[in-house]
Amino acid sequence: KMSVALMLALATIPAYAAQDNAYHHEAELSFLDSDDGGDGLFNANYRYYFKAVEQADKPYVLADFFHQGSTVAARYSTSSFDDIYELSGQYVFDSNWFVGAKVSRVNFDTGSDSSTIYSANLGYFFTEHSALTLNYSRISESESNTFTSTNYNSERYDSNDVDVFGLTYEHFIPLQSTAGVMLTGAFTYSDQQNTSNASSTSVDDLGQVTNTDSKMYFGHNNYNVAINADWYINNAWSVGAAAEQSYTETNYDINGTTYDNQGNNDRTDTLTGINTRYVWRFADVFSAKFSLDHSYYNGEYDSESQTSFSVGINARF
Repeated sequence: KMSVALMLALATIPAYAAQDNAYHHEAELSFLDSDDGGDGLFNANYRYYFKAVEQADKPYVLADFFHQGSTVAARYSTSSFDDIYELSGQYVFDSNWFVGAKVSRVNFDTGSDSSTIYSANLGYFFTEHSALTLNYSRISESESNTFTSTNYNSERYDSNDVDVFGLTYEHFIPLQSTAGVMLTGAFTYSDQQNTSNASSTSVDDLGQVTNTDSKMYFGHNNYNVAINADWYINNAWSVGAAAEQSYTETNYDINGTTYDNQGNNDRTDTLTGINTRYVWRFADVFSAKFSLDHSYYNGEYDSESQTSFSVGINARF
């Protein structure tokens, strides 16, 4: 309730006459908290624009979208689950085509495991209000372990390969009485392959040798469709809604020396949500950003809702 009251109070604060100067640098520190039981998420990012970004007479959070220029960026985030380090860049050609690349390193706090994600995108700006982007991301990991003792030897090999393809269309519709509406539609397909092979040899006190082998395979094909709509009441305040549906096919094959099990299953999950965001321009360079989100997940096996609130400080210079 206090979060909602804060958002409404901010919406009624008289706008400070901050100068909407063009900028090349953007840095932001933010913190997100939710009712999922975690300790929250701290995020820091920086972006450099090779061409100055004009932020006057447009929604503040969409200045990057309207900019349509080349950038480089860095990001760090940490939570009770993981730490993420990220570098990215985008180059825009004179023909309105653009290409981008990103590499992300995820260190999981549950152990020594980590993942590296490589991403690339290709897109086209149809107008200053619309863009189409094709994305591709890949994770490829493998690990092998061996153990040797007097009476026991074992070997294990694990691999995880994930390919993600995405297509996103963004379109901003200006309105006369309010700033406008931002529409985003996205389709994503992912293919994940997990394999694990293990073998061992043991010798008992009588000299009898026992060999065991096991193999596990899990394959997941996921299809996801998402639609978002954000209505910008003015350049500082927006309210929005989102709907997302995913369909997952899973195949598995688990077999060993004394067992063999194959099968498949599928499931459909739905996610809906509403949000509101506000940018308080309290200085020429600095702004405070607030957001409130509520989502509802309706899955094949369970359903739950979640509310999150974030606050951040943004600097543009």
